[in-house]
Amino acid sequence: MSRQFAILGLGYFGITVAQELHRQHDEVMGVDIDGSRVDTYADLFSHAIVGDITDEQVISQLGLDEYDAVVIDTGDNLEASMVCTLLVCEQKAKAVWVKAHSDMHYRILKRLGAHHVVYPEFDIGIRVGESLHYHALVDFINLGNRHFVVELQTTEELENSFPTIGLLSKDRPSLSVIAIKRGSQLFRMPSLDMPLKSKDSLVLLGELEELRALGDHL
Repeated sequence: MSRQFAILGLGYFGITVAQELHRQHDEVMGVDIDGSRVDTYADLFSHAIVGDITDEQVISQLGLDEYDAVVIDTGDNLEASMVCTLLVCEQKAKAVWVKAHSDMHYRILKRLGAHHVVYPEFDIGIRVGESLHYHALVDFINLGNRHFVVELQTTEELENSFPTIGLLSKDRPSLSVIAIKRGSQLFRMPSLDMPLKSKDSLVLLGELEELRALGDHL
């Protein structure tokens, strides 16, 4: 089912989001003060509007409370980002997503009422750091409250330390093995007696401390 989204500011982040929503056949409105950018990317949008997203009158006429979510991307203009966020939140938008450029910018956007603040440099930095330290780590998702879903490759050391799924999760009450991918086979919620094999792809759910303790065996 098609959903409705508004992209305010057609920077690289906003355009990338719009491209994916367009691919999913969602209805997307795009707004930017630069008419040439609006023209360039008009095919991505159900409605393409030239307008100043820091102008209260412009924002009030967009009917943003009717959209499933509003995405704000003002490029490097932090003042515009904060002003637009404030105006959009005052319009009672259901979900406001904004790109942040620094720790302080992140904190201000949250104070202004943004529901989701995307901080690419911080998020990617954490991912790169974790992947470098835990060399078998493929990807992870932060679920909040220090709980994560992680995907990792089984190493020979991990296989030797924990020959079976049961031993892997023993004494780790928060740790669950959601799935194992072995070649072309996918095993969902594998049994405790299932053996681990080197180069298995494991999907785990657990608390950060227990996952990090497991990482010492990689």
